[in-house]
Amino acid sequence: MLTHDQKAAERLGNALFRYMQGQPADGLPGDADANQQALRRFRLIPRVLQGNEAMDTRITLLNQHWSAPLGVGAFAGDRLFHDEGLLPIARACKRLQLPLVISEETVTPLEQIGAAYSGCWLQLRAAGDVGRIKALIDRAAQAGIQQIVLTVLAPVHPVSGLQPGGFSVGDALKQRGWHTIGSSEPGVAALPAFPVWCWRQIDEVAAHCAAHHLPLWLKGILHEDDAAQAAQHGVSGIIASNIGLRQSARWATPAHRLGALQASARMPLLLDGGVRCGSDAVVARCLGASLALSVRPVISALVAGGENAVCDLLSGWIHEVAAISHWCGVSEMAALNGSFLCEERH
Repeated sequence: MLTHDQKAAERLGNALFRYMQGQPADGLPGDADANQQALRRFRLIPRVLQGNEAMDTRITLLNQHWSAPLGVGAFAGDRLFHDEGLLPIARACKRLQLPLVISEETVTPLEQIGAAYSGCWLQLRAAGDVGRIKALIDRAAQAGIQQIVLTVLAPVHPVSGLQPGGFSVGDALKQRGWHTIGSSEPGVAALPAFPVWCWRQIDEVAAHCAAHHLPLWLKGILHEDDAAQAAQHGVSGIIASNIGLRQSARWATPAHRLGALQASARMPLLLDGGVRCGSDAVVARCLGASLALSVRPVISALVAGGENAVCDLLSGWIHEVAAISHWCGVSEMAALNGSFLCEERH
């Protein structure tokens, strides 16, 4: 039987599948995903004879309640992957009570997704005019979006052909005449390629989010000095992410930066990158992440089997989180910490 990845590769074609897999221009052919490898180097240490009779995977994060420390991360051009776009994933996340991050490069209208599921966050690109961001935050608040994610690591590829797999989502959407949430024209919003923003713009965005009572996450933080700064600028939490290594294969991995980030910023941390199973989410939790976001396996499931396949994948991961955590001798997610990990050195 074909795996979700094999079915997705068959249905999407080589270029779009390679884009989805996120292969950067400076990666070597056949390179494994460094984010996935980094998580895999951590081994879990079971605890026995602890007498834990039940395992509760539920977590509370910034006043929202989730069934497990798992969520679905943002991706662009959702209708390129499924006729219904993001809606099957939204319905699956609603069934399972997991958070869903929506990219501003999503084709499905924000209001439609918000009506399907109230547990959504909107991810915006920290580039260009701050007024554009504020207008999108206003729209998100009206659509019932619960939280805002701001991607602060270079949100655009500056040179044609540097996109993962050499595939341009913006061009593909433009050819179809499809608008995205963040653009008034077909395609994606044309923004400056490099992160020229500074903390002054973050202050503005944070204040605007606060006026709508929306928590603000900064995504793309890997340096501890940036994490320390974030705490002083109205930010609610940090998402440790190298944007799926889509820009460069040389970025540090979130798994190996969580410790330094946690020491520098006393605020919630999430991990984005390399999560391929439930035990990865357990490792992320032990490393200090309140919740782990996954994207690529979810897209493959969407392409392969729609809502039911996505739901089966994520529910299987929730069961795995429960089983692995139970074997670690804990009864709730908050009890997991670094003492349950050892790292293999090669």
